[in-house]
Amino acid sequence: MNATFNKNSVQRLILVRHSLPEKIAKLPARDWPLSAEGRERSELLAQRLANFQPSTITASNEPKAIETAQIIAQKFNQSVEVFAGLNEHNRSNLSFIEEKKFIETLTTFFTTPDELVMGLETATQAHQRFQQAVENIIAKTPTGDVMIVSHGTVMTLFIAAFTGKQPFYFWQQLEHPMAIVLALPNLKLLEIITVKSRQIEV
Repeated sequence: MNATFNKNSVQRLILVRHSLPEKIAKLPARDWPLSAEGRERSELLAQRLANFQPSTITASNEPKAIETAQIIAQKFNQSVEVFAGLNEHNRSNLSFIEEKKFIETLTTFFTTPDELVMGLETATQAHQRFQQAVENIIAKTPTGDVMIVSHGTVMTLFIAAFTGKQPFYFWQQLEHPMAIVLALPNLKLLEIITVKSRQIEV
């Protein structure tokens, strides 16, 4: 989607999904760092975000999100604030899950949001926790863009709640990394920015 808004006329929420992690089977996903390719992709996304004006750059406390945020923050000569409420859906009790099984389980997770399908949070609980964190960050940022680096599942839950998009379908389209830009305060979807040529349906 090519946005036609004046980049200086509206405060925006920029939700960034972390870049490509290095998957280490002996570590839980929350502890994965960025891969070398992930760091390169973060640099590319930082270039595409250069025209924004973030007053704050905040990340979850997971390494892959912090690293992504730090690379982007360098573009703006800013520091990164870490906020635990922005973490991914809590799966801290799970070991490495084979991708096919994970996707099958995630389908059920999105379609039965009030049931504990996997991990330690229902979809509803993860969404409420993430939304509260986002609202708290916005509340203390009266001017300038708000940039948040987080994770695919909680970002999907948040976006789906405000746009009516089908969560699993939207999640399938996500890339590592990418940015979803919404206008404040109404959270109208303005633009999706990726490091690839493929456009995501909005």
